[in-house]
Amino acid sequence: MAGFKFRLAAVLRFRQRMKEEKEWELGLILDERRRKAQEIAAIEEEQRRAIDASLAERNILSIVDLQQHATYDESLARTVQEKRAQLKQIDQAIAAKREELLEALRHVRVLEQLRDRWAEKFQREQNIQEQKIADELSQQKATRPTGGHSLP
Repeated sequence: MAGFKFRLAAVLRFRQRMKEEKEWELGLILDERRRKAQEIAAIEEEQRRAIDASLAERNILSIVDLQQHATYDESLARTVQEKRAQLKQIDQAIAAKREELLEALRHVRVLEQLRDRWAEKFQREQNIQEQKIADELSQQKATRPTGGHSLP
């Protein structure tokens, strides 16, 4: 008897590739988010070091020095704020990509379930056919006269 062949196998492979592509894209976005978070942490650390350095200076600072420290601190704060806005956009992209991935997973799961149901149906039909053939063979053996002797 012939083996089971899923007619939608090409569609299933395509859906699986799409799912893998979505997983890969999500991984890239997650990597980008991690890098942005590290950049923010580095800038915040620089900001703390600058504050600590200005507090460590026990000399009397001129107005120009104070203004430079304030300007530098403001620029770091503005950079952190911009990076956080970018991080928020990345988080939105992650949420959207996760939705796409879930949809791709659903498509794959539906096709896999369909394949499994069709395979089970095919196997049941094969079993029924084999049983019919076995019944016919046993019926033929029972009705066939043996060795030229007639049945009583």
